[in-house]
Amino acid sequence: MNEASSNQTRVERYFERVVSGDPAVAELLAEDVRWLAPQSSPVGRVHQGKPAVLALMASGVGLYDTRHPMDIQREAIVASGEHVFVEMTIVATTGAGEPYENHYVMVFRLRDGLIVEVHEHLDTLYAQRKLFDPVGQASPLDAPSRG
Repeated sequence: MNEASSNQTRVERYFERVVSGDPAVAELLAEDVRWLAPQSSPVGRVHQGKPAVLALMASGVGLYDTRHPMDIQREAIVASGEHVFVEMTIVATTGAGEPYENHYVMVFRLRDGLIVEVHEHLDTLYAQRKLFDPVGQASPLDAPSRG
């Protein structure tokens, strides 16, 4: 199996573990992993290191109604060397009981079989209104200016 195929298999395993809530997802992350979340999101910044990335992932759980399974529909996965690109739609129920359907592109970089970097791209306005506003997490773009 070549590097790209192996990396794609690892990313597919990542999604299987995320959807099932398997804590072994942590085994797929390098100690120095970086997660780049969109800057307009309340969680928007670079999350550096495995503890920070796992905390980010855990913080998202409370945004959804876990009584309804999350469906991560992967429309396309392309692997090239150390990068794996995933186009997907997350279909879920928000913590407020509202339907959630958002489109994402996730870019993973792997090294030695571990995820070392994730770039998350999504409709941030939709996520803000559906997920973050109902729980009182404002976008940094909505913060009052300090003149």
